[in-house]
Amino acid sequence: MREQRAAQNYYGTVELAAVYDDDCAGRRDLGFYVALARRLNPRTIIDLGAGTGLLASMLAETGFEVIAVEPQATMLKIADRQPHADDVTWVHGTAADLAPLCADLVLMTGHVAQYFLDDAAWLDLLTNVRRVLRPGGRLGFEIRNRATESWRSWATSKPRPTSRGTIEQSVRQTGDLVTHVDEYLLDGTRWITSETLRFPDWHSVADGLQSAGFELESTWGDWDESPITERSPEWIILASTAKNDHVARPA
Repeated sequence: MREQRAAQNYYGTVELAAVYDDDCAGRRDLGFYVALARRLNPRTIIDLGAGTGLLASMLAETGFEVIAVEPQATMLKIADRQPHADDVTWVHGTAADLAPLCADLVLMTGHVAQYFLDDAAWLDLLTNVRRVLRPGGRLGFEIRNRATESWRSWATSKPRPTSRGTIEQSVRQTGDLVTHVDEYLLDGTRWITSETLRFPDWHSVADGLQSAGFELESTWGDWDESPITERSPEWIILASTAKNDHVARPA
């Protein structure tokens, strides 16, 4: 067995990124966001943090004009092989690299919002998203509800199967930051990756949105569109550049 001991970025590791879609098969968020886009009927959608491009391809298949933005070149190479990749505009970069007023809807899936590790980074992201939206534009995203402490179920006591191998995980929490170190055994090679995610409180999320010029439009607590409760697994949020005060907030 070959050993890969240094901690790596999962999304930048070719061998791991190649099986991302298989490992995440059955995701419920993709259908939710496609249905949401159909209801809102925007002209142009930005898939921010597009990863392997699965959602971008699905949106393009539905007939939307799609701009997919992804900072990891490794993931973009995979995205280029999606069924409707030729109908998507691919951008290697971040929201800061986009032109102003270029979209009506921005989507951030796969808990992308949790990769911004403090209030300043969160506000910087939202400010750039606000800049690229046309008047009346919207932002849709989700964050795991920190009250459920979902990270506690990530740690493993023995290897857990993946689509093509196994994974062992250890987890460390510091304040609202959770770091997980993952050891993958894949095709005879052991890969070690590490990443840190933020589990912000509701006020940090909402204050950032307000400071960037957004208003809460709709919220849901799971992909079945159930309302947010104290024990909901997700905070799924649709924010608008237009004011809307009639929205449920978590207790």
